Amino acid sequence: MDLPLVFAGIDQVDWSQLRHAYGSAEDVPALLRDLASPVEETAAEAEQELWGSIVHQGTVYTATAPAVPFLARLVAEGVRRSALVGMLGVIAGSVDEHDLPVPGAARGAVAAQLGLLLPLLADNDREVRRTTAWTVAQCRSAAGPDARAALRARWSAESDPMVRADVLTARALLDPDAAEKLCSAVLAGNEPAPVQVAALLVTADCGLPWGMEATARVTALVPLERHGFGALWEREPLQALTKALHTRGEADTAINVVGSALGRAVALRLQGSEHAQAAITEARWAAESLARRSRTAPARLFPELLPLLDDPATAADVIPLLRTWGQPAPEAVPALLAIAQDNGESADEALAALVYLGAPEATGLLARHLPERPRALAAAYRLATGETGTPSHTHAPGEDRTPLLDAIRVRLAAEPSRERRSVFDGGLAATNEPVYLSGLLAAWGRSARAALPELLAALPRHPLPVSRALATVADPQADAHVNEALRAQAGQGPSATRQSAASALHSLTGDAAPLISVLSELLAERGNGLDHAVTAAASLREAARPLLPLLHTLLAEPAQSRETVPAIRAALGAAALVWELTGDEQAVLPVIQEGLAWASHAWGQATVKRAAEVACLLGPAAEPLVPDLLPLPDDPELSPALVLVLTSVYPESDAPAGLARTALADRVLAAARPGSYARSASAVLTACVALGPTAFTDAQLDLIRGLADGDRRVVGAGLQDRIILDDERFRAEARKVLRTLTAGVPLSDSFRHHSQS
Repeated sequence: MDLPLVFAGIDQVDWSQLRHAYGSAEDVPALLRDLASPVEETAAEAEQELWGSIVHQGTVYTATAPAVPFLARLVAEGVRRSALVGMLGVIAGSVDEHDLPVPGAARGAVAAQLGLLLPLLADNDREVRRTTAWTVAQCRSAAGPDARAALRARWSAESDPMVRADVLTARALLDPDAAEKLCSAVLAGNEPAPVQVAALLVTADCGLPWGMEATARVTALVPLERHGFGALWEREPLQALTKALHTRGEADTAINVVGSALGRAVALRLQGSEHAQAAITEARWAAESLARRSRTAPARLFPELLPLLDDPATAADVIPLLRTWGQPAPEAVPALLAIAQDNGESADEALAALVYLGAPEATGLLARHLPERPRALAAAYRLATGETGTPSHTHAPGEDRTPLLDAIRVRLAAEPSRERRSVFDGGLAATNEPVYLSGLLAAWGRSARAALPELLAALPRHPLPVSRALATVADPQADAHVNEALRAQAGQGPSATRQSAASALHSLTGDAAPLISVLSELLAERGNGLDHAVTAAASLREAARPLLPLLHTLLAEPAQSRETVPAIRAALGAAALVWELTGDEQAVLPVIQEGLAWASHAWGQATVKRAAEVACLLGPAAEPLVPDLLPLPDDPELSPALVLVLTSVYPESDAPAGLARTALADRVLAAARPGSYARSASAVLTACVALGPTAFTDAQLDLIRGLADGDRRVVGAGLQDRIILDDERFRAEARKVLRTLTAGVPLSDSFRHHSQS
């Protein structure tokens, strides 16, 4: 190894002026030299250090590009070839550039070294060939004609199926114009399965024509994962195929592909194939992934999933989908009932699904098996409290809750278990049992009064959830003993439990004195729960006047005391309450302005939105804030907040702050992107209503129709088991908003059909 040549110029680089993930890059030259150490431990440690510094979790830094030539020369000299070529590929593929002087500099540095890397496409080691093909592909447009020629030559010479698959993918990425001819030849010929799978993925990714023959080929190859390409491409083939097809607007094709894969998985199971379970797992995951993108997928895929319920070995793959898709599935009820009456985790999952599906038998089953069904109890709680569920959820009229009420009473009276179970063994559900039991009773209100003795007995053990339940279950006139129990609880113990009991007492009797007392302490302490204390104070409305001196003191504190999210949120909540009680704009405007300034903070969007909400309360009095508001549209996520404030400050203006309402509508609708969080998506609709019907052109109304009735889900972020339910709620809300905006406007037959469905 010619080490002087490898490291020529390394000491001429001013590494002290360069940075990596952990600061100064002065350690990089020594690490690069250690890669060539004959001591394996030294070389391996240097490699790990470089992974963690110059390409930390895929991020590249100012020190990354200067290190690339030395990495490439080491590879050319035979040092840790596969690993270092892979590192170069990650560098080239990075889209997370930290303070690079020129965008794309790291990728360009790798492309400049391709002359040293391309010969490795013919290396004797198949892993080196595979990694090199992948790395060359990461250079994308920076790779020149020599790279394309080298890949063509490798394609002609390569016989290993896995390497051919990688070379095909690399060729398609670097030369999209040749992709269709290449893939057509592969799919029409007798190429090995890995190459066929690669051709199918390229066909979907590159927007090439997809016919019935391609779907049939996918079905024959299921499970596709067994023909995988290794970890470098980072994709699950079937899921990636359907995502690509759906993204390019071919929802029906994507659904057909998944449906065919599910049918193939069922057939393999019936045949007793060794690949059956892998096929089921792969197809089920693709179905779940597609359902979170496509609104029509669940209803169309359910018939293909239902046969898997008949086998205990595969039922567990399907039950969670029945629970989270929010799709009526009466044909699944008999199989679920059979499973739910058994024992174990599957029985609990099945009963939870029955609860969500509104099966009339679910309540009785839960009552009989309450201690062994924590997930089903959680499902009943979430549905009753509105945490989950969509407009399609219905409940049997006249449903008899008495058996479940009796079971809850017995469970509340039982001594709490001392067993500490793993979260993965139902531990979290067991820990939350008092919350679920009390929450169900709270949702039922006065009809659960029979449980008052058990609730009162449980109050010292579980003061927070039980207090909330007593507030709705008790009759303040007939249950004076409940009032006294809450009053006693509000006067003792930790502040959180006192506050909960005092809030319940206020809700029941209107007596705010105990809650004022607790909140006064919390507001004076300025502790970790300050923002929660302010929220509780806001619930008192006019009765919160005794707290005004403390709230004014909070607002008058210097901005430096509000550098954390809880602190600024507490101040904004205090500003909203002070405005409501006093109308003192001079006291609240500076704090709102502070909140708006969080637009420049990392993760500051939620704070800006809260500040905008408070500004809306002021109406025209918030006009001094307009200069701080106008830059907000630079972030599409904040456009709805801007619109809400401007329309409250200038309610009668056709051009608030000089911005035409139609132009504001454009900005708001640009924020309605697939993959949004539920609250962000809903904010778009609220802003549309605030702008009013005259703000929208026909084209803009068509965009809202797409939000309401397009196949692509708008809500796509958040808890995975909530995405579909949240999107269905958003969809219903969007339809209502559209009806509001088009009132008196003739609707097309197509839209009228959608809005009535």
